[in-house]
Amino acid sequence: MTARRTSNNRPLVLKFGGSAFADLDGYHRVARYAVRRSTEEQRPLVVVVSAMSGTTGRLQQTLDAVSADPPAHAAAMLLTTGETVSVALLVAALDAEGVPACPLPAAGTGLFAEGPADRAGLNSADPDALSKALADCPIAVVPGGQAVDAAGRIVMLGRNSSDLSAAATAAALGADTCELFSDVPGVCTADPHLVPEARTLSRISYEGVRRMSRHGAKVVHEGAVDWAERGGVRLLCRPFPWSESPERGTAVGTGPEAAAVVVHKDSDVWCFRSGRERRAVAGRLRAEGLGGTEFDTAGEACLTVPTGARGAPRHLRTARRLDGLCLVTTLRVDGRAEHTVVPRSDAAAEARRRHVLLYPDLAGAPGSAVPPPAKARSPHSDLLVGRGPAPALEDKPLD
Repeated sequence: MTARRTSNNRPLVLKFGGSAFADLDGYHRVARYAVRRSTEEQRPLVVVVSAMSGTTGRLQQTLDAVSADPPAHAAAMLLTTGETVSVALLVAALDAEGVPACPLPAAGTGLFAEGPADRAGLNSADPDALSKALADCPIAVVPGGQAVDAAGRIVMLGRNSSDLSAAATAAALGADTCELFSDVPGVCTADPHLVPEARTLSRISYEGVRRMSRHGAKVVHEGAVDWAERGGVRLLCRPFPWSESPERGTAVGTGPEAAAVVVHKDSDVWCFRSGRERRAVAGRLRAEGLGGTEFDTAGEACLTVPTGARGAPRHLRTARRLDGLCLVTTLRVDGRAEHTVVPRSDAAAEARRRHVLLYPDLAGAPGSAVPPPAKARSPHSDLLVGRGPAPALEDKPLD
């Protein structure tokens, strides 16, 4: 393999989501790819890893079965173990490839946060610890979604926050690009699991993808976009398994806005007695890292809230949940957002209908469909909680 030097020695930051580790061989695949990129580009490499697919959900179910309201620091200690396992396994796989790598805990990432320990807000990123690690070995492996607070205790940056760790790390180290690998082809005009005709965007602006995330799309963590924009880091969202073609994927940075359809499939719809009450509750939830979409329907003031979000019930005692309903949002290029509430069973069909209205040229076009990848839970995701069915959860009332 011929090494090719890049025009700079700024570190390269790669993030791999849980789908990359659907089986144990995934650690070997990622290790081989990391070695290849490190060798070809001849610059330091930071690999940010998520927990293997399904692990955090299993841990959450186990925690809920033990306590309906556990201490936030206990929750953070448990829910971050999945990423720690991934760090250890990937470093072992790299060693098997003959390449030394430095495994770093949350305290070694230089990421500091404050707020509830199970969904803290990232407020600073210090490059010193990572820079020292990279001076001793060519590859550093760090856990995604973790930081420490002022007391040095480990905190969790919320669910699906490995993107945030990667973007903040890239910004702190002065990296020009941060590559985010996941199980979708890139940033799409709709969830390809629900809308097979969804189009993969080649480019999109920071604001365009931030607006999608703010309205509930599971594309790129909103905080990751903020850190990348402030640090001048281009985000490159790429599919897993990775494509050798540099044209595949989505570059987030300078680019156009985009129209999209978002299905809030992981959130419940709550109605309030007034818009003022809704705004107050929405503000309190955002302060605790539980953002949602505010909208009006049938003359009622509504808000989406992540399903089963710990800490949310105490803010929702005066609200009414619309059981069995789901919000579908259409985002237009001019900034408008159109909301409709439909039965949850009809959400995918409604998303496809709205997507056709946005992109009529893609309806039934040969070769335009994005095959929806299967969502696979790793058979090893029960490593920390044991085999067998997940603990049964009771449907407890909010009060």
